[in-house]
Amino acid sequence: MTEPAAAESGTLTGPSPGSPEGPAAVHRVRRRDPVPLGAGICIAAVGSVVLAAMNGSYLGLTVTTGICYAIVTVGMVLQLGYSRQLAFSQSVFMGLGAYGVGVLETKYGFSSLESLLAVIGLAAVAALLIGAVVTRAPGLALALATLLLPLFIYQLATYSSWLGSFSGINGVLPLLTGPDYTATLVESGIACAVLLGIAAAIVLRVIRSGVGLQLMAMAEDERLGESLGISLRQRRLEVFVLGSVLAAVGGAAVASVQGIVTPDVLSETAEITLLLMVFVSGRKSIAGVILGAIVIEYLTTSTSFISTNIGIIEGIALLLILIAEPDGVAGAVDRLLGRRTDQWGAALRSWGTEQLKTRGIGPRGGGDGAGNAA
Repeated sequence: MTEPAAAESGTLTGPSPGSPEGPAAVHRVRRRDPVPLGAGICIAAVGSVVLAAMNGSYLGLTVTTGICYAIVTVGMVLQLGYSRQLAFSQSVFMGLGAYGVGVLETKYGFSSLESLLAVIGLAAVAALLIGAVVTRAPGLALALATLLLPLFIYQLATYSSWLGSFSGINGVLPLLTGPDYTATLVESGIACAVLLGIAAAIVLRVIRSGVGLQLMAMAEDERLGESLGISLRQRRLEVFVLGSVLAAVGGAAVASVQGIVTPDVLSETAEITLLLMVFVSGRKSIAGVILGAIVIEYLTTSTSFISTNIGIIEGIALLLILIAEPDGVAGAVDRLLGRRTDQWGAALRSWGTEQLKTRGIGPRGGGDGAGNAA
């Protein structure tokens, strides 16, 4: 298999892990990797036990809502953490998921499962159409393009009487219905924990595969990745679609838990909240963003002062985190323990450069050494 063909199939060829050319750069995962499935089951089980112990209390409702947001932030780990795709459209797709289940259930009589499946399909199609356009733009242009989406969609939802205008849509069905309110809240929370486990397992599987290695190579140096045969456009689109679908699932779960969807889920504040949940805990840590989503959701609803001034507080907090420690708590812990947070990037650059040299290609993929010199 040629190197471009291997890259397309999800692997990168090169020296073996024990060879001197790239001992840490080649990361091959067994075909049956038990870690993603095990982690997903563990997350679902722990979440279910915790919510069952809370027995439908107000704290249980808050934790359940945080779990719903965690479904979104787990997808952002892949987008912002590993592939460094500067897409800020998660709140838009959260709104698509929330309004999607609201409209389907209240206006067309769909069940909660039917509406969830329909929303997943709708989000995938919408992400493909939008992503095919916006992911062609480079990093900063992509960020600006997706940053404007919440502004437009928020205004559309606010002034649309069909979507309930400022009041939104009330009467969204819970994911699971029990014999009473408490049982319904607990069972719906457990369903959300299961969805979170599935989302975490999918993201972990991608990260630990050859595709995950390609995404890290792209994040470190796109020209180097392209020279190694990675289809940048395809990988960007795949990451955008997966992150958007998980955002829609999270939005649908939020609407189902709260029983109502309002335009606030589409606002710029919602996007800032999601970014805060990711960057405070660590943009590359799945466990971190899950805990970050739950803790920040609790803090935002714990006091009236925070709830009233949420936009100012979150904006200042996000700015300070990006300046002081872009890798969040997880990055700070790694630094305290003496771990290198950029070891994968350094290994990938070193191995990629060696591979290009063996083929007589310059470090920027622009031909041989003589051609580059000329």
